[in-house]
Amino acid sequence: MNITYKTIVSTAVLFLLFTSSVSMADAMDKPAMDMPAMDDSMAMMMKLEPMMVNINTATSEEMSEALKGVGPMIAGAIIKHREANGPFASADDIMMVKGVGDVTFQANKEAIVVQK
Repeated sequence: MNITYKTIVSTAVLFLLFTSSVSMADAMDKPAMDMPAMDDSMAMMMKLEPMMVNINTATSEEMSEALKGVGPMIAGAIIKHREANGPFASADDIMMVKGVGDVTFQANKEAIVVQK
């Protein structure tokens, strides 16, 4: 039988991969004691449903977190528009804000709430 260094290393690597994957599977069934507790922001990110945001009352941070393609600058523009022109009457009124077009509105229309 001709055993080479390559055969030994390959066998060892496969053995380690197999044994570590089995132990990882076992570990997944057990609670992790050293994991930090989940804070509110992590819990929000894990929700399956989109986060709703009232564009008439939301802060810049809330809009940036909830709306796709809306960062602090556009969120600030939304707030400035709201302050200058009064509350939004409908969700699609957000497109009156410079920097918010149809693509951004379509991506977020399910998450936008308009309440006074």
